[in-house]
Amino acid sequence: MCHVSPDTPDNFVGDPIRLRQILTNLVGNALKFTEHGEVLIDVSVDSRAETTVVLHFKVHDTGIGIRPEKQILIFEAFSQADSSTTRKYGGTGLGLTISSRLVDLMGGRIWVDSAVGQGSTFHFSVPIALASDALPAVPEADPASLRDLSALVVDDNATNRRIVHEMLVQWGL
Repeated sequence: MCHVSPDTPDNFVGDPIRLRQILTNLVGNALKFTEHGEVLIDVSVDSRAETTVVLHFKVHDTGIGIRPEKQILIFEAFSQADSSTTRKYGGTGLGLTISSRLVDLMGGRIWVDSAVGQGSTFHFSVPIALASDALPAVPEADPASLRDLSALVVDDNATNRRIVHEMLVQWGL
């Protein structure tokens, strides 16, 4: 599931290949270490200036988690939380190192919050230039036509329900 904050700009100038590689590495790890539960990508704005915005990406999972003393090591080459991780889940331990280096090259930072048995949230924030020329406007539905309508949201996943609820409230339902 992916959630993009409403204040995230639609038009900006960045490096989509680097951003895609970072997100691919983080989401790939989240999926690999999450047998049950969910993986959520969240994008929001940390700060905004006239010509730039700092985007904050989060990849949250409900996987196995990482012990506190190992969290700083996972961004080093060929390092994983412990040797049993390599045997059970595979991998070289380079994905997070590559992601860390790319974030650094983009002028950002990367970090992790995690608890064993409760999952992990990998964060990275990067400054991105805002586009000087706006793209042509896409006609939107008139929010007034939705106001006060009722909606029933049914999903067995609480995160999905929360995100859809936020969207419907923004539209005035």
